[in-house]
Amino acid sequence: MKKPLPARPFAVLVAVSALILATLSGCGGSSTSPVVSNPLSAAAPMVVTVSDAPLGNILSARVTLSSVTLGSATTGSTPVSVVSSPVTVELSGLGAVQEPIEISSLAQGTYNSVTLTVSAATVVYTSSSGQMVTATATLASPTITVALSPGLVVNSTSELQLQLAFNLAQSFSITGSTVSFTPAINTTGAQVGSEAPGDRQVEVTGNVVSVSSSSISVQSGDSGKQFTFTVNGSTQLPTGTTISSIATGDIVQVQGQTQTDGSILATSITLESTQSSAGGQDQNGAKGIVLAVTQNSTGGIASFTMLPREDFGSSLSGSSGSLTVNLSSSTTYAIPEDAQQAGLTASSFTAADIFPGESVTVSGAASGSAALNATQIMLAAESIPATLVAAPSGTAPDFSFSLTIAVPSFLTTYSNLVTLSGTTNSATEYGNGLSQSGFAALAAGASVEVHGYLLQTSPGTFALYATKIAQIEAPQPPEGGSSGDN
Repeated sequence: MKKPLPARPFAVLVAVSALILATLSGCGGSSTSPVVSNPLSAAAPMVVTVSDAPLGNILSARVTLSSVTLGSATTGSTPVSVVSSPVTVELSGLGAVQEPIEISSLAQGTYNSVTLTVSAATVVYTSSSGQMVTATATLASPTITVALSPGLVVNSTSELQLQLAFNLAQSFSITGSTVSFTPAINTTGAQVGSEAPGDRQVEVTGNVVSVSSSSISVQSGDSGKQFTFTVNGSTQLPTGTTISSIATGDIVQVQGQTQTDGSILATSITLESTQSSAGGQDQNGAKGIVLAVTQNSTGGIASFTMLPREDFGSSLSGSSGSLTVNLSSSTTYAIPEDAQQAGLTASSFTAADIFPGESVTVSGAASGSAALNATQIMLAAESIPATLVAAPSGTAPDFSFSLTIAVPSFLTTYSNLVTLSGTTNSATEYGNGLSQSGFAALAAGASVEVHGYLLQTSPGTFALYATKIAQIEAPQPPEGGSSGDN
């Protein structure tokens, strides 16, 4: 497991005026053209985000992006770097949700291509026999250039967003024990003010670095980067919690929305673990997939193993190994703020609801490098690629729908799930060109990715509470093969 670093040279703040991008030259050795950092004069602030599409049998995918550059439509112009340093991100836990990886700036002009270079990729997947396999992928074609269509026109200082949407099932090629990786992505660049609300949502989970009445800075447990969110009266907090009661070192999940002024507004803050709940011990935790459950003599759950996709704190280690989570009578159970908005009640998640294939966030005291004595288990969201069994039923915004889950999938492997029922409500967001009315009009067989909370309502019976639904698109074809030239 990767640990967040206490100080990163590429830590960024939302205040773009304080951001100075380092010059990158020939990152990854894949381009013969010089790459220049972006000047701040006459520039627009820009957030760079990543997400992923269908996972198949992939449990975890950690990818290092050594460079991301934009090509200008002006002949002979120099590619512009939009990430200040290489960044490693875990992609499989994102799905339809976007994670920021950089706050950058972009000079005015027109940009028509994105070049991405990957320097490392590791994957954890389930084999045909159901075994968990960890592999370092061969980088078959580490650099890819795809078109921005339509081109990104920067003619003001309004906030921009560059979305990098990976298709993991097509990026990784798994044949027997041989794994290779070639980036398969869709890219979109747009002014934030023109985007649908669902496309402006971002999420970061990690340790609180600083907090005030008007902002909160969080170091991502995934990338290790630091992001600052503004806080105002519309920011939703847990019942009984105020922004002043959140302390440095607490573990939080912050959901935000990019703003036209270059900031990211925190729409909700969920406390994953606090200094007081850990009894003064170091904060440690992880977010990932439950692999197996161990019962005690009375049939209750004594412990479970999970595959962490992100981890928090400094005592856990083992980049791709499983984590044993020990439960006790003092372990508490909770759901995030957006899960309550999706229709779950605070008491709907208990130890009895934990099952293999479920996504959870755990926190507590480390017991060695690969075990944790849990003080709290929180239900976590997951993204499920699937096809609609039939057109959604009901009246907006409250739809009911049934899904056929793509095979192979960790849910089909660990929970024997083939079909799944879900619901939407007024809090459900829609993204990637899909609207509420567009979702209602979809027919049987339509491919969608549903992000939400999967709950076991009774043994063998499951319900999905959707927080976001997006369309699935085929990756863009590369320009000129795998060339890194713009």
